[in-house]
Amino acid sequence: MTAAQANETIDYPFVRLSFEGPLAIVTLNDPDRLNAMGDDMAQSLAAALAEIAKPRRRCRAVLLTGEGRAFCAGYNLMVNRKALAEGKAMITPLGGAETLYHPMLRRLHALPIPLIAGVNGLAIGIGLGLAMAADYVVMADDAWVQTPFKNLASAPDSGLTWLLPRAIGVPRAKRMLMNAERVDAATAREWGLVAETVGTAQLRARALEIARGFADDATIALGEIKTLIGEGLRQDIHSSFEGEAKAVGRTARTKDNLAAVKVFASGEKPVFTGE
Repeated sequence: MTAAQANETIDYPFVRLSFEGPLAIVTLNDPDRLNAMGDDMAQSLAAALAEIAKPRRRCRAVLLTGEGRAFCAGYNLMVNRKALAEGKAMITPLGGAETLYHPMLRRLHALPIPLIAGVNGLAIGIGLGLAMAADYVVMADDAWVQTPFKNLASAPDSGLTWLLPRAIGVPRAKRMLMNAERVDAATAREWGLVAETVGTAQLRARALEIARGFADDATIALGEIKTLIGEGLRQDIHSSFEGEAKAVGRTARTKDNLAAVKVFASGEKPVFTGE
């Protein structure tokens, strides 16, 4: 472990960022309000992601989770209650969408390294949007998710109208969005909304186990996989062929690829460095 990869914790308003070697752990940290998202938390999350992206950090995976009884209870309506009553704010964070929320969400989706979400308690609205930015979601078996926008007479946000149909299909996406239906962990796993579910007491340990595994893996190749899948959702198969060929060329020049090829015939497990 290099000096840049030593363990360290940075506390932002309502967000805690911890480094454990090449793994970054981002914890939404406003448990008294079930980690509901306000502008301060969004700004802190953006700052944490910017810190993670610094080359000196050499991060190879990110774990996103929530402190206390919830992952994220959606947009914090109480923070802007007075402004809402005076008609000076929206019931969703779209008032600052292009200046704050969308840049933060774009940065989360654009992470070139694996993002793991450990969903505890509940993930509502933008909370579900944050979880769906992850490449691997593990959920407590008593947790649930919901998109309650129609109950507020609001259109959805956080990219959920794009994310949900691609993750679970159009009928189920409409069911969630148009009925504001709560979806429990077992159903979320059955639908493919999350990768796995575990007992609440085991959630953090399991999420850390998965995240550490990714942090020790072939980081560059995993980043290429993320990019290719994302691009593949927006293009035809012929473009995917071309994109894959270019990506194979890039990964072929990495130290991790050379290490894997070297031990392939022996059956030994290669040691990856993310280079």
